[in-house]
Amino acid sequence: MSSLIENDSADLEALSEEKQPLLVDDDGVGSRRTSYTFNSAQGDVACKGLTPREKQDLADHGILDSMRYGTQNLTSWSCFTINCRTVWLKPALWIMMLRLSLVALVTCVLTVLLVPNPAVYKVAKFTSVSKFLNVVVGLLLGFFLSSSMNRWHQCVDGFLGLCDAVRNMQIQFLALGVPEEDIVRVLRYGSASAWLLYAQLVVECKKLTQAKEAEEERESMWIKLSQKKARIDRTGKSFLLSEKEIDVLRVTHDPPYIVWTWVGVILGRLAQDGWIPPMNSPTYGRIMNICQSAHTGIREVRTAISVQAPLIYCQMLATLVHINNLINAVTFGIVSGLAVGTALIVHNLHFYKNHDASMKESQQDWQNMAVTFLYCFFGPLLYQALLLISMYLAQPFQSEDATIPMDRLLHQLEVDMCNSRDAVEGMHFNMPYFKLKPAKATTEEDGE
Repeated sequence: MSSLIENDSADLEALSEEKQPLLVDDDGVGSRRTSYTFNSAQGDVACKGLTPREKQDLADHGILDSMRYGTQNLTSWSCFTINCRTVWLKPALWIMMLRLSLVALVTCVLTVLLVPNPAVYKVAKFTSVSKFLNVVVGLLLGFFLSSSMNRWHQCVDGFLGLCDAVRNMQIQFLALGVPEEDIVRVLRYGSASAWLLYAQLVVECKKLTQAKEAEEERESMWIKLSQKKARIDRTGKSFLLSEKEIDVLRVTHDPPYIVWTWVGVILGRLAQDGWIPPMNSPTYGRIMNICQSAHTGIREVRTAISVQAPLIYCQMLATLVHINNLINAVTFGIVSGLAVGTALIVHNLHFYKNHDASMKESQQDWQNMAVTFLYCFFGPLLYQALLLISMYLAQPFQSEDATIPMDRLLHQLEVDMCNSRDAVEGMHFNMPYFKLKPAKATTEEDGE
């Protein structure tokens, strides 16, 4: 959350530099028409929290964030060399595998100590149960992983729909010749709603595990929002949200929705003042539909994140995975204990002296032990990894492993808004306006 919304003083200097001018004057001399664009420094947003070695590893494999990466390395053995942001390097995975290994080791020792004649036991009887559960758990995990992936995509689609609503609103306002101060206010509110939704989801996910820290993060969210510049305003003096606006939003349950309510009120006032077509016109209905599409995007994101799968289902699935893994560990321990016990009897090293076993039986037990190890080790490893991935996808704002790169998406929204404004002005169009005699808008600049 500390890297969620940064103070823009340093970012503005880095991101305002461009290597090539966006537009060229009529005399062929390049001029910087746009005041805000990307450069290579923006890649640092996706690499926050990583060590220099991890950043270099991601760069070598063409990985920028969880949604931008090259696929060529994944089609060859180079995928084994990716040492960052992979489930195989997660401590939770290998801690669980260590626990299962200890269970197998204890079971093996107990089998050696308690089974007097291991050569007479049929190993296949022990492995049949674990094989059956492996199939059931694999099917259930596959369905749950597919469901989690669909919810993750739904969350991304909702955010993209919200950002597109802001872009569409800018197009409508530029085409109707709305005063710049009103354009800046509406676009500022639209961008603020996206940042608010992002920050709120991070705080709400943290409440599930760390309630005390979540309250501190919530206060930090409002402070950082009050310090974030509204880059769509060419004066550089406006903030994304004023202190008065933040005081109003603090006491609301759904701040992103309230922000778009403000936008709807502004649209009604612009229609009343004649800057946009009247309320009974199709154009006004089209503009209001943009507000509704923004609210639809917010609702889709909240549905994908806040409405989780029922606890009874997730708990049953997780329990079944852990039970299956334990049964596999116990099975491997028993098979290993029988193989070791048979080998000790063959070499006359077992403390049970009144039983015989042949070398052939010992070799068969070692062979069964090797085969059992393959599916009793790699099976639980795979299922535990899939369970972790499914849980990461189900809550992308609670973990860095499947997080949606909202910093990049929302920075790109700001870039697109500023580029659209500057590109239109740079083409020397005769700017349109719906109002016959342009004049200063009568709307009050509350909070500006």
